[in-house]
Amino acid sequence: MQKSAPKENGTGMYDQSDCMFCPGERVILSGIYEICHHDEPRVKALLVRNTIFPLCKRCADQVRYKLVHPAPHISEDADFIEGGPGADLPPTTGASLSTHPVQLGFDHGFRYSQEYLQNGREDS
Repeated sequence: MQKSAPKENGTGMYDQSDCMFCPGERVILSGIYEICHHDEPRVKALLVRNTIFPLCKRCADQVRYKLVHPAPHISEDADFIEGGPGADLPPTTGASLSTHPVQLGFDHGFRYSQEYLQNGREDS
């Protein structure tokens, strides 16, 4: 059974006692955080490690944060770090690899080549 978020206490204020992180502190773990406003219901947001817990535009430094579910960001996964250890790319022989997508033509099995889309005809 999932525990529900703290309710408004009759004075228009919400309990923040379980929200330990303050704006201006560094985010230690990436993940899903509850944003614990003192005067609004909680909402969730993804925060990334080594960023700063932000101030609230409305309640400034009275906002607090609670980690709900740690989840590494894709930028922290070694499989997605360019040039990192264990890269799946074969070693290059001096030729640079383009980081931009390449549109292949009809000769490569693609029905619509870039030329066809621009010219309105297919060159064979």
